[in-house]
Amino acid sequence: MRVGIAGLGTVGGSIYRILKERGNEIEKRIGEKFIISKVINRSPQKYELLGVPKEEIAFDFDDLILNSDVIVEAIGGTDVAVDLVRRALELGRIVVTPNKNLISEYGNEFSEYIKKRKLFFEASVGGGIPIISLFQDYLIFQKVTRIRGIMNGTTNYILTEMSKGRHFEEVLKEAQELGYAEADPTNDIEGYDVAYKVSVLAGVVTGRFPGINSVQFEGITRIDPEYLKEIVRSGKKLKLIGELDFSTNRYEVRLREVTPEDPFFNVDGVDNAIEVSTDLAGDFLLKGRGAGGYPTASAVIADLFRVAKYKVLGGAEKFSVVVMKFGGAAISDVEKLEKVAEKIIKRKKSGVKPVVVLSAMGDTTDHLIELAKTIDENPDPRELDLLLSTGEIQSVALMSIALRKRGYKAISFTGNQLKIITDKRYGSARIIDINTDIISRYLKQDFIPVVAGFQGITETGDITTLGRGGSDLTAIALAYSLGADLCELYKDVDGVYTADPRIVKNARVIKELSWEEMIELSRHGAQVLQARAAEFARKYGVKVLIKNAHKETRGTLIWEGTKVENPIVRAVTFEDGMAKVVLKDVPDKPGVAARIMRTLSQMGVNIDMIIQGMKSGEYNTVAFIVPESQLGKLDIDLLKTRSEAKEIIIEKGLAKVSIVGVNLTSTPEISATLFETLANEGINIDMISASSSRISVIIDGKYVEDAVKAIHSRFELDRE
Repeated sequence: MRVGIAGLGTVGGSIYRILKERGNEIEKRIGEKFIISKVINRSPQKYELLGVPKEEIAFDFDDLILNSDVIVEAIGGTDVAVDLVRRALELGRIVVTPNKNLISEYGNEFSEYIKKRKLFFEASVGGGIPIISLFQDYLIFQKVTRIRGIMNGTTNYILTEMSKGRHFEEVLKEAQELGYAEADPTNDIEGYDVAYKVSVLAGVVTGRFPGINSVQFEGITRIDPEYLKEIVRSGKKLKLIGELDFSTNRYEVRLREVTPEDPFFNVDGVDNAIEVSTDLAGDFLLKGRGAGGYPTASAVIADLFRVAKYKVLGGAEKFSVVVMKFGGAAISDVEKLEKVAEKIIKRKKSGVKPVVVLSAMGDTTDHLIELAKTIDENPDPRELDLLLSTGEIQSVALMSIALRKRGYKAISFTGNQLKIITDKRYGSARIIDINTDIISRYLKQDFIPVVAGFQGITETGDITTLGRGGSDLTAIALAYSLGADLCELYKDVDGVYTADPRIVKNARVIKELSWEEMIELSRHGAQVLQARAAEFARKYGVKVLIKNAHKETRGTLIWEGTKVENPIVRAVTFEDGMAKVVLKDVPDKPGVAARIMRTLSQMGVNIDMIIQGMKSGEYNTVAFIVPESQLGKLDIDLLKTRSEAKEIIIEKGLAKVSIVGVNLTSTPEISATLFETLANEGINIDMISASSSRISVIIDGKYVEDAVKAIHSRFELDRE
């Protein structure tokens, strides 16, 4: 199980040390291997102090989350921590936290995650005392009538030492030096810490977290030394005790005088103790160390054990599967292919089971097409697909050889061997079904499956290909079929950019996009991901991470997306080499538009942006955009006959420029800004098309670079 740790302070640092130093012992005892996948800390000095390897340091929270199965939030407070926990839960991760502030104040927001065993917080109350699991796993069906406890080891230590006649300031300083108290001890000595813990316990028992404002509390800073001496002389002790009375719903933190008969009388130093009264099982008393990093860290690791147990009980595999797809540029020669093999091995060592999908090496596919065309300018589609499939077969066989040479079990598969069933659309086949039983079997035997992308097989046994960029589709379809949490697509770029970086030098990598935004970008000029692959990911809910194949980068996450209402422009993209086809004086009568579209469909012409002009008498004008590469398929005479147009005009040299984002048409402001920007550049707009996540314009192709640069600058897309 991959563990990501956020915060390497007293608690987080202790968790890191325990998992590193006792990992093998833990695995022997419980049969679960905990691998620290990524860590993140505000101060980089902690990395050096703990000896954290460079590859374990996360770029940001998303990098931490995406590369981990469980997130340990040890940041503390609520300002940053709540955003991390929300994000981790939103992305389907399990969270373990010792943060009582967060659970107390935000537990109601996360209540469903708590019920479903997605959020664990044992360490938030009793340090090393397993009080939360007592309620959640053992006393779940019993009525808890009362809880009282010493819940802060720091204050208990200070009170213990003050009872010996020492001064408060002296003991507090000593507690800080011993690591029992923080540099700012306010939360401990003013009673806030115990009040938060009381709120957490109330929430665990009742299902509703009341928050600290519902707890009456006091601290230990205003104790009269003479009063304390009198208590000691009378044979009693002074303790700061949290109390929950569920018959009256009274929650308090008070200084109490305890007698030798009280179970808390002999709880001294940094120890904590909690007493629980129930209707069926009577009273329970739990005692343990309550201050310092290791007791709390031990409770966090106990929660990791519980996570492993619940995953097994829920029928989940013990291992996490990640699909890794590499394009042809990443493996264009043997040297690059072997570097990719090292990257795959590194990923495996991080605690996942990689399933690798490969394209053909370099320009192999283009060369095979050229080779076929030296024989026949229009080769038979079935035979061409069979020929092109050999490129990926070479890649997977060579990669399997490279991995085996390095001592790892690997096995290559073709689309035929995996039974990736497609329809019979040669050159652009659609996937019908994938049989992943074979891959699953080999994964359990610790093999690295290496799968040929881009190809499939019909039900009658013919080899097919999935179209340009089809290996992306293979990878995403495999990720869905295997139940993999993530599909990683490795490219020769750092991710999806706000604009083409070859044109806009200050274009930046976008951290995340929704599936809808990625589909629009793919359809309207961005080459980083096949549109069909993006559509498949949206349909089946597959998270996709686009990363650089040659270096460590954070990448772009493509998924459901964070819900926002305000319009946001994410990127500007373009597609040049476009042509406009204008059908003039088309009869304005039912059925004509249908005949036009049917004719274009039969010709295999892909069109974009259809506009019908205003009626003029008995006629109107119909115009649409096509890539210039499609004009060869266009039979002008046939189209003119079927449309009954008096004239057909074709205008070449156009370009389509699009902005993509969220809720773009919810306000005219976005469109107005786009049109004003082009007007200021002296660029005329020929046609306009829009959806909720895209606005596109057709312009003269010679102005496309100026348009993209101006739009990128006007919408400040270079800024985070």
